[in-house]
Amino acid sequence: MIVESVLGTILHSAYFLFIIICMAANAQPPVPSIPPTQGLGFAVVGIAPGQSVRINALNQSPSPAVQGPAACRIALQFYDAQGLLLKEYLVAGLAVGKSAAVDLNRDDLPGSDRFSLRAVLAFGYSGGANPPPQLLQQTATCNIVPSLEIYDNDTQKTSIVVTDAKPLPGPPIPVP
Repeated sequence: MIVESVLGTILHSAYFLFIIICMAANAQPPVPSIPPTQGLGFAVVGIAPGQSVRINALNQSPSPAVQGPAACRIALQFYDAQGLLLKEYLVAGLAVGKSAAVDLNRDDLPGSDRFSLRAVLAFGYSGGANPPPQLLQQTATCNIVPSLEIYDNDTQKTSIVVTDAKPLPGPPIPVP
């Protein structure tokens, strides 16, 4: 009888602790977006009121010999200076020779001063379990040629074009 009482108390305490841990886990504030680890990124740029910024991505074939239905999955993303995702456009399959673009209007963002942001093109295989051959083929056909432009909303005149995107650092490599 004493054993049953002690066991009941332990189980009740464990259940109570489990409920508290679950409630605490659900009460955590949202975490900022984690920028992707594979792809290309531009340096931080500033846009003024009345301007917009556009990310362009062209999936350029590495050679005319590449054939087949393979296409590249890509995410065109804008992040603010604190690393929070502002806008994202997902392209399920950017075929070789095709392009995609997404715009972000400064006037749609908070504040009235210049706004600093970073543009990222996320694509490619980011590690984990061995991917199926079809995924590796798609990754192999991702030869993205990026550009970033800032233009005036009223005149649509481009004031700057940036083509110097840098490779993202890649996923962390586990230490043995």
